[in-house]
Formats: sequence, C-alpha cells, structure tokens
Amino acid sequence: MHLRIAAPDWVDGDAACLNFRPTASHDDFFGEGTGSESEAKHICNGTYTARVCPLREQCLSFALINNEHYGVWGGLTALERAYIRRFVPKNEWSFDRAPSREDLEAVWPDRVPPDEADEADGEDGEPGGDEEELLAAAG
Repeated sequence: MHLRIAAPDWVDGDAACLNFRPTASHDDFFGEGTGSESEAKHICNGTYTARVCPLREQCLSFALINNEHYGVWGGLTALERAYIRRFVPKNEWSFDRAPSREDLEAVWPDRVPPDEADEADGEDGEPGGDEEELLAAAG
C-alpha cells in the first residue's frame, strides 16, 4: 500500500492511545470483538484524562486521506469515517463533522451496530474500568 500522507508521529506527539496497550485478547482500537470501539473513542476524546488527544485531528486526517477501512482513528469508527468521506466536502473533513447516530442510520441502517451503552465500567454508565486502571498504572 502506498500512503497518500505520512502517519503522524504518535510517540513524539504524545498520542493518548499509547497509554493503552493492546493485548492478544483485548484491543479497543482494532479488536474485532475483543474490545469496545466506544472505549477507543473515549481514549481519543479525553474522557479519562479530561484532555483530548493532541493528535486526534492529524490521526483522523491520516485515516481519511489514506482510506483506512478498519479500527478507530482520530476518535471515529470506520463507519463514521466512511460517512465523512462520502458526504462531507474534502476541505471540511474534521472531527467536528462527525455524523450523529441518526445520520448513519438514515444512510446505512443495516451497517449501524446496536447502540452500546457506556460499558466502560458496566454498571453506572460513568467512565471507568480497565482503561482507567491502566491509565492510573501508567502514571
């Protein structure tokens, strides 16, 4: 594959996702059933740290321009990125143009996954759980 733009420097750019290492049995960003896309979105959007990832827009641009079909990039799922690529003018691509669930259901009702309750902690709907514990352990 030939990349249209180079990847951001996630390490020197202090990407939020670097604090959440995937394992063979759990990956929120590319898990295909071993993680939760909503958790990956929380990581990108700063739910646990109260700080949006400083590379969120660069990461999203990388995925949109290179037509990345899998995983969560820049806080958006593959379906949300597909919507942006199809319905948003290229010069307006950004996280701020992310579609709502209703937008996705109107266009691709059969592709929208069931509504995920915030299962970060599985009980009260508040963030917290494995990712929060991992972040605390990472310092």
